[in-house]
Amino acid sequence: MRKLSIIIVLFTALAFLLTGTLPAEEAAKKEAEKEDKKEATHEYVGAKKCKGCHKDVHAAWLETEHATTFGKLSAEEQKKPECVTCHITGKLADGTVIENVECEACHGPGKDFKSPKIMNKKKWAADPEKQKKLALEAGLIMPDEKDCVRCHTKEGNTNFKEFKFAERKGEVHAVKAKEEAKEEAKEEAKEEAKEEAKEEAGK
Repeated sequence: MRKLSIIIVLFTALAFLLTGTLPAEEAAKKEAEKEDKKEATHEYVGAKKCKGCHKDVHAAWLETEHATTFGKLSAEEQKKPECVTCHITGKLADGTVIENVECEACHGPGKDFKSPKIMNKKKWAADPEKQKKLALEAGLIMPDEKDCVRCHTKEGNTNFKEFKFAERKGEVHAVKAKEEAKEEAKEEAKEEAKEEAKEEAGK
């Protein structure tokens, strides 16, 4: 029995020397990897889905350079992964490439947080902190400077222009809310309220 105990201790020590980790550390590492995989399962849905509720933001985004960034690459650059990475958003579930820097390039793949249980105008108005927490848990990213400089960096970028976050951040969400977009949003909110009232009445 004592020999078996010594063998187990020696085996554990050997595993530690070879991997540099103890079993508990290894378990923690595996758990972290699981979390990374979970984050990687969020799927992109494309800006059209975001536009449904965020018409004013979408209209403002269309006027930014982010909306046409893929087309600014030459045909040769469009074939280079190091160029394309920052000029596309990602891929839809069917493999379609989302060209340009759309909403999800900065806010994260939206399939999970676009759920009506989360992106619900009434619920956000009633308890914005709760809804924001739910959205963040479902993969929403509230981008800051570190997110922007992943692409707005001089390293490996032959077309780099000086990037000052404080000066440029307003260019992305300079929401020039058009009256028609506001009116459409109001009408949608009314329709949403009617649907919810019907559901409540049917219970």
